[in-house]
Amino acid sequence: MYKIFYLLLPLAMSLSAQINPLHVRLDIYSNVSFITKGFEINNQKNISLKLPAQISLENISIKAKNCVVNDITLSNPKSFENQKINKLTQKINKINNQIISLQETNDILKTISLKDKKVVNISKMIDYFSKNFMQNTQKLSVLKIELKKANERLKMLQNQEARKYKAFEAHATCRDKEIIQITYPESNFKIWHFYDIKANSDTMTLSLIKKIKIIQKTGEDFDDLDIYSHSNAYNQAIAPVPFYPKYLNFHQKRNFLMKKSMPMAMDSVTAQRNTIYKENLTTSSFVALHVSIKNNQEKIVELSKETKNIKFENDIDGYGSSRAYLKVNFKSGRFYRRARAFIYLDNNQVGARALPNIKKGSKTDIYFGENQNIKIKKTLLKRFNESEFFGNNQINTQIWKYKVTNISKIAQKINLIERLPISQNEKIKVEPLFDTKKAKIDKKGKVIWSFNLAPNETKTIKFGYETKKPKK
Repeated sequence: MYKIFYLLLPLAMSLSAQINPLHVRLDIYSNVSFITKGFEINNQKNISLKLPAQISLENISIKAKNCVVNDITLSNPKSFENQKINKLTQKINKINNQIISLQETNDILKTISLKDKKVVNISKMIDYFSKNFMQNTQKLSVLKIELKKANERLKMLQNQEARKYKAFEAHATCRDKEIIQITYPESNFKIWHFYDIKANSDTMTLSLIKKIKIIQKTGEDFDDLDIYSHSNAYNQAIAPVPFYPKYLNFHQKRNFLMKKSMPMAMDSVTAQRNTIYKENLTTSSFVALHVSIKNNQEKIVELSKETKNIKFENDIDGYGSSRAYLKVNFKSGRFYRRARAFIYLDNNQVGARALPNIKKGSKTDIYFGENQNIKIKKTLLKRFNESEFFGNNQINTQIWKYKVTNISKIAQKINLIERLPISQNEKIKVEPLFDTKKAKIDKKGKVIWSFNLAPNETKTIKFGYETKKPKK
């Protein structure tokens, strides 16, 4: 028995011809998304599909083992018949007819004269009039409210941009029963990446949960969708910049033509869980299997959860606000794309921030806001400018004192960070005025004192420097 398979918008097809695909996959790159659908073809079949209006034939990839697909055509854009508008219009017409009928009935009831000789029992007639007139009036009130809502809904639908499609036609000839996979770009999926980062001070663990929010308006309901979220952009930085000789005193412009590459073909995945992390030869991807998402529905899908053992510490930005910020430091076992992160500490959301790319194996700092249990007092001890009496230098001296106190009931690790000026001119000299053996100083001038504070313990640190530069 031959089967006809439809890729998009099954609502526009006849119910008798609708057959669900064997497999549907959504590949998400940072700049585009692709839908891949697998269908079973027995011997020969003409395939008719409705595809997004913005694509062309070269955007469509067909993978058909032991099958020949020919006579492929793609029509010009066509408009969908909006069934929602049609149904709503029919409903509005029906309500209007009911309102007219009830109004006419009430008008007839009003014309009944109490002086009519044919009226035998006036009291029964009055009861009949009151009962029916009031019931009709109540029905009219309900119908008018319903009519108002329906008209508002109709206006909203009519104001929406009319969706279009292209009709795809092809003939497939296969050896016995085979699977044909068709891949095409799909712009009707709107996707937002974000993270939930949750630290637990009882278990001393950090959970990094990768999620996506999807809104799809393809016109189709997906009941068993496999989602692949890739770490890279599609068709970006495929190869190094072309090499050309470098000639002195000569420059020649060259125009480069960017070639289109075909979408990645569907591969087979066997998994016992609903979420998978895959490392490919050059990239990585997060996979969520068997996802259900309806048309015009917003849904959040969890793609990954990585849990790490952690230790809390505090960074004091002496060069800035001089406040202590609680943080954890960990090495990720996965690559994460930059996205917005929602930060939780012991199930309380403390804030949100943009999270940069996290590379596998690299150290990453996550901050959880100000730690008010660390009290910092910064005092300026000296700020002095003077000129050498014998010499041509201008001398600037600055010295501060830090007093750091742990007012919590637990021990705290502290990193006090300051900034030492870096001279980029050999005539300008910078001399530290503190014990450099007790601090770490990097090439960028970052100075760090790391120490532990017991409950109610206080530590005092002096920091300063002297700069010498020629007088102007």
